[in-house]
Amino acid sequence: MAGIGELFLESIGIFTARPALAATTTILFIAVLLCLLIEKFGQPKHYRLAFIISLLALIITEVIILLSPIETLDPTSQFYLYDGFAKFFATFGIFVTIAIIIIAQYYMRGLPEIPVFFACMTGIAIGLILLPAATDLIALYVSWELLSVPLYGVVLYSFNWRKSAEGALKYYVLGAVSSAFLGLGFGLMIVVSGTSNIYMLGTALEQALLDPFNRIVLGLAVLLLVVGFSVKITVVPFHTWAPDTYMGSAHPITAYLSGAIKAVRFSAPLRVIILLTPLLRIDAQAYFAILAFITMTYANIVALKQKDIYRMLAYSSIAQMGYVLIGFVAATLYGITAAIFYVFIFAIAEVIVFSVTGILWRSLGIETVDELSGLSSKNPYISIIFALGLLSLLGLPPLAGFPGKVYLFFAAVDANLLWLGLALVVNSGIGAGYYGLLVKKMFIDEPSEKVAKIRLPPQDIIALGLLALILIVLGVYPGIAEPFARIAAGALF
Repeated sequence: MAGIGELFLESIGIFTARPALAATTTILFIAVLLCLLIEKFGQPKHYRLAFIISLLALIITEVIILLSPIETLDPTSQFYLYDGFAKFFATFGIFVTIAIIIIAQYYMRGLPEIPVFFACMTGIAIGLILLPAATDLIALYVSWELLSVPLYGVVLYSFNWRKSAEGALKYYVLGAVSSAFLGLGFGLMIVVSGTSNIYMLGTALEQALLDPFNRIVLGLAVLLLVVGFSVKITVVPFHTWAPDTYMGSAHPITAYLSGAIKAVRFSAPLRVIILLTPLLRIDAQAYFAILAFITMTYANIVALKQKDIYRMLAYSSIAQMGYVLIGFVAATLYGITAAIFYVFIFAIAEVIVFSVTGILWRSLGIETVDELSGLSSKNPYISIIFALGLLSLLGLPPLAGFPGKVYLFFAAVDANLLWLGLALVVNSGIGAGYYGLLVKKMFIDEPSEKVAKIRLPPQDIIALGLLALILIVLGVYPGIAEPFARIAAGALF
């Protein structure tokens, strides 16, 4: 009995000492179990109860994350560390998850097994908290899979089962391949260095790299990591799953995948690669710079040719990751700050544009650019919200995308990558072609046959309006969020 008592007291000590990680993951896990029990023993009409449980768990989690102090423990002795970097991404990830669940609650009516959907969404939130906090390669891999596995399930939830099954299958297969690449890359690093702690890798590898064979193994490991990470954050040419998966999944889930999920996943290569930067060859920067250039240019050109709104925005989302990679390539405190700030901004804009696209398809059957014509004549609120999201992605002042792209441009200049900064400017001009086309169709052209009045539920009006307001406020006062991005970036240096 004494042993059980000591174990109980030790567990209580963990909760009180590290509430940001222990308490939040426990609350979310309990919510997942409750949602599954509702599906097993409840009636179809009880799906709203699962929604309320999931929403409350996420709100409580967000409050705990915001109120919990940053941990100052030694990162070399921890699997997970709630530092400024982890707090920024966890706060943002849970906030967007709350918005997505509110929007999805309206969209998902009529689909089967809704409590399971909310259980998966709540489970995803556990991965969103743990992934940016991981300071060990093993912990990072486990967290990466905790985030990925529930996503394979929620991608299947759609009114078009054929498309969703095709998209989910491609996502699962390529996701499994990317996980295999990551696992092999991590394994090779552990074998060469003798440690799995990310903060100890630098010192351990510095000694190991005196052996030429170890240098070859490390080069292979980095290559495997680049491929594994690139698949999930949709870097060209590893993006092929994204358009079909985005088109097949439910529209709120597409907003989630292209925005918050991609942004939080970006935290993993940030923490690993940045800490290894001093050991990488100087031409590694050139390789990442070329990837950034190809990603933004290819995706923007392909998006310009699309007639389907969904595919156009899918390629737009891929192009946005090319912009984010500019700050990653700079590999300076200013560059990483710019990348973190912009990934936060573009993720919010992506949630807006894909959510609105879903509402238009669900309510009016609008799928192509021409069918969008004259939308503002019957739905001014939705049109304005949609336009704000599009113009923020374009980088038009006074929206938040403008200071985000300015930060990235000067990060490139500061790192002697002027050509990459100019590529950002040119690609933003290409993006104006299709973003401007969508805005022109909504506000200038005559209404199409499919345009009619849409009655949005109050929670959707509030959620979309709040997200749009964030884009406006941070566009005018970017200094509100930039210091938090700098604190998050500072944890890596």
